[in-house]
Amino acid sequence: MPSAVGPGTDVKASGHGCAPQAAVDVAIGGVAVGKTVATADGAFEVPLTTGAVDVGRHQVTAQCGRTLVAPLDVVLVSSVGAGTSTLTVILFFLLLGGWYYGHRLVSHLPARRGE
Repeated sequence: MPSAVGPGTDVKASGHGCAPQAAVDVAIGGVAVGKTVATADGAFEVPLTTGAVDVGRHQVTAQCGRTLVAPLDVVLVSSVGAGTSTLTVILFFLLLGGWYYGHRLVSHLPARRGE
């Protein structure tokens, strides 16, 4: 299981240490998110649904006769598209810079005196 995911991301939790063929109930922060059955050697793997989990640090627990615990960070993920969004940001800063330097040039011109 990754240690950090975006909200709503589907992940798989895996572990070992359960009794053979034991039922495994997995929860994030006390909210049930998955169930499975341990293999003959006590290992398990279960898909987790993180859709209702808020952004932040959470504790993932697996109950299978014993309690297994792991941390999970749900982080806010965003990206800026390579096309239009980047061009818009660049254009904005170019216009802002042009206005700023134009304003500075005008404010430093000597005052005209009447002829």
